[in-house]
Amino acid sequence: MGCMSPTSAHSRRRAFTLTELVVALSVSGVIFGAIFSAYLFMGRNLTRLVNFQEQEVQSRRALRRFTEDVSAAISLTTATASDLAIVKRVSTTNPSMPGVVTIRYQYSPYLCTLTRTDETLREEKILSGIRNLDVTYYNQSGTAITASLQSVKSVELAFSTAAGSRAAGTLASYATVSSRIVLRNKAALE
Repeated sequence: MGCMSPTSAHSRRRAFTLTELVVALSVSGVIFGAIFSAYLFMGRNLTRLVNFQEQEVQSRRALRRFTEDVSAAISLTTATASDLAIVKRVSTTNPSMPGVVTIRYQYSPYLCTLTRTDETLREEKILSGIRNLDVTYYNQSGTAITASLQSVKSVELAFSTAAGSRAAGTLASYATVSSRIVLRNKAALE
């Protein structure tokens, strides 16, 4: 019987068996897979949250701008369902002669945008990613009208937007309905 050298006995105690190595690699793979999945899940949720927050901010700005323009309007005209012209008074240095400007809102279902063009013909995209946009007109008694915009006394704007990708799991949708915006400067019909 041979006797073991101290170096071979020492190396046997420090080595892993193949079974131990396979078990350790399997457990490590499961742990790293779970960490990676959690990272992807959190990244998608964060992206979806950012998309939702951007839509909310964009919607609030668009509603504020639209409300300012409509509430100061003296008349509304529309050439098509996707085009609204708002004629409004603006303050001037001469109070006996108020200025009048026309602001145009145009909805493009192909580009999914709502743009605002002011009196200097400066075009500003105020909404993007629009899935649906409806403008409802009401007369003095609060009845919805579609025929003549001459009798419009208030307007309601409803839209829904979306940003992100359904396939990537980052799609966020946002829907908004404004309160009825009264044309304050429009004279009552007699």
